[in-house]
Amino acid sequence: TMSLGFPVFHHYQHLSHIPLTFIHVITLEAVSVIDLIRWTTYILLCLFPLSIFWSLRRFGFDPLTSAMGGLLAPLIGNDFQLWGGFGYDNYTFGGFGLYAQLSGMVLFPAALAVGYETVRTGQRFFWSTLLLSATLMTHLTFGYIAFLTLGVLALIPKSQITFDKSYMVSIWDQCRRLLGLFVLVVSVTLYFTVPFLLDRAHFGSTIANTDELVSGSLGMQSILEALVKGDLFDLDRIPSFSILALLGVACCVFYWRTNRYLVPLAVFILWLLLCFGRTTWGPVIDLLPFSQSLHMHRFVAGVHLGGILLAAVALAVPWRWAVTKGSAAYLGGALTLTLLVLAPVIIELASYFSENAGEKRDNEQALEDEREDLDNLVATLKSMPPGRVFAGLTAESGDQWGAGYSVGDTPVAQILGVAGFDIFSATLH
Repeated sequence: TMSLGFPVFHHYQHLSHIPLTFIHVITLEAVSVIDLIRWTTYILLCLFPLSIFWSLRRFGFDPLTSAMGGLLAPLIGNDFQLWGGFGYDNYTFGGFGLYAQLSGMVLFPAALAVGYETVRTGQRFFWSTLLLSATLMTHLTFGYIAFLTLGVLALIPKSQITFDKSYMVSIWDQCRRLLGLFVLVVSVTLYFTVPFLLDRAHFGSTIANTDELVSGSLGMQSILEALVKGDLFDLDRIPSFSILALLGVACCVFYWRTNRYLVPLAVFILWLLLCFGRTTWGPVIDLLPFSQSLHMHRFVAGVHLGGILLAAVALAVPWRWAVTKGSAAYLGGALTLTLLVLAPVIIELASYFSENAGEKRDNEQALEDEREDLDNLVATLKSMPPGRVFAGLTAESGDQWGAGYSVGDTPVAQILGVAGFDIFSATLH
């Protein structure tokens, strides 16, 4: 087991792992866990654009804007931070392998959209509860972000903002529905949340989860500099996505009297402000529930979702104009403009994935070259009396020996863990 035992149902978001385990068991282990992870990673990445499309439709946007959201969803670049946003580097071989986050990323927009519909209309409580609970149990932070976002979206009335008595009544009704939805989700997830909260004092504190960047984020100056430079959405590439998001802000402000355009603005502004973190807000941030336990740098995921929605609104404008003209020439112009805007993004993505594939091949070759020695090591350890194995700590612990004791890019500690030994290595769990 990892780290001398890992009580996953007591400690960690686990819903995305259960189907893989179930398939692995019912197939009598004919399908390996690593193959299941690879195929479901691919499937989840393919589902994310559909999740964005469907969510925009539930928010009330037209099919054209929703289609633009689906087109843009997989094109968001790596953010300027280490990990935690929607960038593809979080899920590839050369990146961080955040499988639980990937599952949560697919559920998060859909849960938010259906939850918003329930708050506004009082309908679909079952589906809202199901999706929000699934998001929470798949990725705790994304579930947390979803509920805080709904709290702000509940302040958007069904009709135009008037600040009269009818507005206050509308907001009160929506807040009541949100409270009811919260109670339902908490009830469904009690089996996990109660032990998790009661025993959080006993969970390990490590360099990896107490670092100032992780717990407090980077602060207003760094975040805004990254936004202006384009690094928040387009690190190391032409800031096409950032420009679209900025144009989306202008479009949403222009159409602010149509309430659905307030949703992308609210999502983006809320999480941009909260992404400043404790570094900027200081003790004020403690008004957030469980603020001492939050990895605030992950709030960039909310910024990325807002950016996708804003960029979709902007990119839909020339297409909507071309469609109303009803001419192939205008449609061709909209297509040409879209290709010109997105070409740098697509070129950078192709380059990244080509490089990632090369790194993966090199790593596989390194493992194959050392296969005989690795097999002998495993056989020797299995011939010894039962015990725990130490092959170095993970890199984020600062243990350089553990980081260097690897085959290719794969730490030997992970190889031995897969072989079934009790390993003292990982610092995160």
